[in-house]
Amino acid sequence: MKLVANNNTAGNPTVALRWCLVPEDIVYLEDNNIFNPHILLIVVNNKKEVDRQLLPVSDLMTYISFNHSGNNTVLATIVWHKDGLKKLRNYYIGKGKYGYENNFYNYSTDTLENTDSYGLDSLTVNISTDFFAPEPPEWEKSWVNLWFENKPKDQCQFRKRRILAYSIQPPLILLYVIFLVFWRTLVALFWFVIRTRTKVNFIPIIHPFKADNEDVWFEAERRGRNIFLRDKNFSKRNDYKLAGILFHPIAVIVFSAILIVVDLTIIKIFLGWWSYLLGSLAVSVAIIIIVLIIFVVGIVGIWLVGIFKNWQKKSSKDKHMLKMRRQKEKEAKKSEAIKLANEAKKLTQQAEFDKLKNEFSLVSCDNGPIIPKLKALPKEKRTIHLRFLDLKARVCKPFAG
Repeated sequence: MKLVANNNTAGNPTVALRWCLVPEDIVYLEDNNIFNPHILLIVVNNKKEVDRQLLPVSDLMTYISFNHSGNNTVLATIVWHKDGLKKLRNYYIGKGKYGYENNFYNYSTDTLENTDSYGLDSLTVNISTDFFAPEPPEWEKSWVNLWFENKPKDQCQFRKRRILAYSIQPPLILLYVIFLVFWRTLVALFWFVIRTRTKVNFIPIIHPFKADNEDVWFEAERRGRNIFLRDKNFSKRNDYKLAGILFHPIAVIVFSAILIVVDLTIIKIFLGWWSYLLGSLAVSVAIIIIVLIIFVVGIVGIWLVGIFKNWQKKSSKDKHMLKMRRQKEKEAKKSEAIKLANEAKKLTQQAEFDKLKNEFSLVSCDNGPIIPKLKALPKEKRTIHLRFLDLKARVCKPFAG
């Protein structure tokens, strides 16, 4: 296979990249019935992988947006997977929490490894620092990227975020700040008044974006002291220990609750003490009725369980035979379904391979010079996706990585 890049980028770090297959590649694909060949592109800058793309070989061309200055090496190889496109994508471009799940670039040998692939080619594109889009002002970057963890890759992504930042974001941020200030105030009061701890930090209340919620109680939990129970030297108070416990806010709240309950109870007794006598009689009768109901239900339940067990013993043999027959029928249906699915899969693969054979003439390097431009592609290959990438390459410059 061969790679060709459009070096006439006119100061643009987004470069058109086109590929073709030599006759040996086409013969290998046909002989091995590889019906879903894709091209794996890995971009390396300073011995480190910085980007990766997986595209059908029949696409003929793509665009690569470089985010790092200097020499960028593009490594390409033909890959496939016997279990279909989903497995292929998961293996080569599947991502986890910390990036791509599988690594294929070996920086010590500067080549690809651990790939079920055929063929290898590479090219180097030099990107100057002047090619990248100018950075926006710092204040605007902070506001536009407020709700995003990663910086925008290009101007188009920044413009999308800017629309959000100057339309929906201001009222939402206002509501968020009000809620955050209210929540942090409650938390600070809880630690300062209820738990009576020192070193409670009130600064996060007036600086909602410069501090986290945890900053309110972090120092109080680890280095603060309870002013009612310990002195400045963190020793237990012995001089007025009892007074400190009695006048602690938690003790005051508990005592207040007890007094309220007592007060309400006294009022009820004063208004109608005779109602307690009638209430006690009603509760006693209700308890007796409930006990009788439970007793009757228990006896009936035991009788029904005995009848059910006798019936179950008689019918267990018939059920076992029925279960075995149903299991055999289920296995037969499953076997037939697998057989039909395999036949359908083979027909689909053959149809895709026949379609690919018709396109080998377009992918072949024997069709003349390979020009990495959209207009140079066959008309049927100028897809809407490629037209979009071509337009994006002209109006959306990447930011420096």
